[in-house]
Amino acid sequence: MRSVRWTIGSGLLPAALVGGAAAVTLAWWSRLPESLPNSGGVGDRPMLSTIGVDTLAGVLLGAALAVWATGLLVFALTRRISSTGRHWLRLGAQVAVNGTAAASGTVLLMMLGAALDAPTAADVRLSWGYFAALMALPMVAAAVAGLLAYLLAGAAPPASPGTGSPTLARAAAGRDVPEQSVAAGPVLAAGADERLLWWEFRALRPVLWTTGALALTGVLMVAVLVPLVGVVGWAGAAPAVSALAMLPFTRYRLVIDGEAVRVAIGPLRRRVPISAIAAAEADHLAVEDWLLRGMLRGATARDLPLLPGPALALRLTDGSRRLVTCRDVPTAVAMVNTLRARRA
Repeated sequence: MRSVRWTIGSGLLPAALVGGAAAVTLAWWSRLPESLPNSGGVGDRPMLSTIGVDTLAGVLLGAALAVWATGLLVFALTRRISSTGRHWLRLGAQVAVNGTAAASGTVLLMMLGAALDAPTAADVRLSWGYFAALMALPMVAAAVAGLLAYLLAGAAPPASPGTGSPTLARAAAGRDVPEQSVAAGPVLAAGADERLLWWEFRALRPVLWTTGALALTGVLMVAVLVPLVGVVGWAGAAPAVSALAMLPFTRYRLVIDGEAVRVAIGPLRRRVPISAIAAAEADHLAVEDWLLRGMLRGATARDLPLLPGPALALRLTDGSRRLVTCRDVPTAVAMVNTLRARRA
């Protein structure tokens, strides 16, 4: 199943994006002038220079094909890297390839669409509204294609045991209880005078790799396109702008204390009061189920965890059930059950 997703994300999806843009370009070819405005020609500004339609199409589609070929090279060269590192590198390459293909194709088709049936480049006039859309829509297209590529990559292979465990802090009144004793059962061996606190902060490395790949792609596209096609080439910054928008979503936070269970990814925040919890138990939500639930109920559904994988399942007093993504689920379960018992 994983190989099928990689094939779709790095082969079929970019082929559809690049091939679709090329097919539409060929279908419009007879209705296009020989050249297009390269500088000026927006609003009431005079046209200062032109660029050939074939040159514009060659540069934009060529850039997409070059990034695609680089992505395929990354896939080939990462075969001998450890499974987790290979996943991150391939994920970044896949997102960069599809983001670039979507941005390049959108710029090309919008430029050509504005020139349909115009006799010469001087007859192609862009309104300021259309020019703003020409800057913004490629960013949206790159973000959507990059997100789809990210989802197609699936979850990273499981890390080796013993890595990345969260921190359990216990403030005891006059004594220190070993951490091993708190993870052994469904409740913690903690006295009533002890304050219990759990937190888990982790960087979402797949998102970080994706953000870095989009930022680098945007910089490279601007460096290549602006000298060749003029001001329109700044639309190649779309992947970099998408990377900036993704930065707040690069960290995951889970906090459990005597008041509530709190989780957050960037601006997405959820809170479940301890008083509303009847019991806690261990669960696991596969990536496929997480995606399906997200599509059916919406990505911000309250009963859907912010991330797939091992989860702390909270059975609430109203009969509902919430899932909270967590690395060390047994300890978190014991933590919540202990806090809930104190309130009973």
